[in-house]
Amino acid sequence: MNALRSAGLMVVAGLVLGATAFFWPTTKPVPDIQGAGLPSPKPLPDFLLIDHTGQPVSADVFAGQWHLVSYGFTHCPDVCPTLLSDLAQFNKSLQREKRFKDLQVWFYTVDPLRDNTAALANYVPWFDKSFVGIRAPDREAARRFERSLGIQASVSGSPENDYQISHGFRLFLLDDEGRLRAALEPTRTREGQQFFESPVLLKDYLALRDWVAGLPE
Repeated sequence: MNALRSAGLMVVAGLVLGATAFFWPTTKPVPDIQGAGLPSPKPLPDFLLIDHTGQPVSADVFAGQWHLVSYGFTHCPDVCPTLLSDLAQFNKSLQREKRFKDLQVWFYTVDPLRDNTAALANYVPWFDKSFVGIRAPDREAARRFERSLGIQASVSGSPENDYQISHGFRLFLLDDEGRLRAALEPTRTREGQQFFESPVLLKDYLALRDWVAGLPE
């Protein structure tokens, strides 16, 4: 009788373990970062941009390595130069790591009227020689690319005269297939200041890379 009872308990335990394995999630949860990681990567639609050397940049260019896309404009008085300085510090810290160095940093201008290739070439590499500035060749190309990532920008005033640009403050991480993996948020102070802290950005980037590397193929 005891033997039968033991055998029954073993059967029940086996069924419970099997059910647990069936219902338990097999994918790792998105890491806790300062921003939002996507449980599933978001492919971007086809796009065409121009880099600060005049070369075309399409979705094919984004394949083969990871990318961190920032945005702003060269006439920005404070936020954008601070952002690029923070990214330069982050990039230096990343180069001291022994892994995940296949990252390209981009600066997309939301002011293509004033930010031609020459303006971007004189501005973006000054912060880090590896950084690449990109711009949209026309309004439709700009709208397509900005919507695909969630870039927020608005213009007040007439383009023919002096005008002002306001924009969001976020970084977008794309994987080596050109798919959106995460949107990273800045640190915000009580006074309303926003900035990206190099140690936080590095920690979040490495956590996201580790997470993706551990996902089932």
